[in-house]
Amino acid sequence: MTSYVPLVVGGYALASYYFLKNPLVLHKRKSFQYVKFIAHRGGAAEGYENTIQAYKRAVDLGSQMLELDVHLSKDGQAVVVHDNNLKRLTGENLKVNQVHFDDLPLLKPKVPIDFLPGETFSDLSVSDKERKFPTLESVIKEFPNTQINIDIKEKNMKLIQEVNRIICEYKAEDRCVWGSFSGETTSLCYRTNPSIGLLFSAPRILLLVFLFYSGLLPFIPLRETHLEIPMLSIFLSPSFASDECVVSFGKLPRVLLQVCDW
Repeated sequence: MTSYVPLVVGGYALASYYFLKNPLVLHKRKSFQYVKFIAHRGGAAEGYENTIQAYKRAVDLGSQMLELDVHLSKDGQAVVVHDNNLKRLTGENLKVNQVHFDDLPLLKPKVPIDFLPGETFSDLSVSDKERKFPTLESVIKEFPNTQINIDIKEKNMKLIQEVNRIICEYKAEDRCVWGSFSGETTSLCYRTNPSIGLLFSAPRILLLVFLFYSGLLPFIPLRETHLEIPMLSIFLSPSFASDECVVSFGKLPRVLLQVCDW
């Protein structure tokens, strides 16, 4: 009986390898376009993050996808902004969900770059109007031919429903992808509208890694359409251990970062 074990294991390994290299034998191709150039927050550190001005610059440079973040304002607007607390971005200790959209403060002239601790971005040639937080609707309308990567920053069904309404109103399901590192939030997105592209949440990334190394990945259908993970080697820089670091990944134990990066 044991003589068959190497044959079975070898056959499984060969089948897994073949279907991994030829996934369309078992699975239907996703309809979303492949992209190589994604502008994180529209090119943070090269412009005022998550602003129309930054997005225009990124698209002009050839970006095929804009990555952005959304929170819900007090009056129910889907606001494009990374931090719910606006202290870093505006200097005012306010939360997006406590302020009406029209009353949100402007980005301050010199903005700390959270993933480059100790560094700031400033461009005095940019007008006050261009330092205003946009709505998701204005971004999708302004860039009708660009893919949009939407990070849902809070587990809020009203926010998810508003984002879904905007995407459907502009018939942008085939060029938008949404989700979060939170598994619960991402599942809510999928249940709300499975026709919109879906990001892998953190728990599903761990599952993906397990499926890959076990050889099971080629045989398992995946609901997700896009994989987005942080480049953890960045956070091994000593600057992320400083008090100026506000990025949660940078606060993880160095040993854990090294293992995850490996």
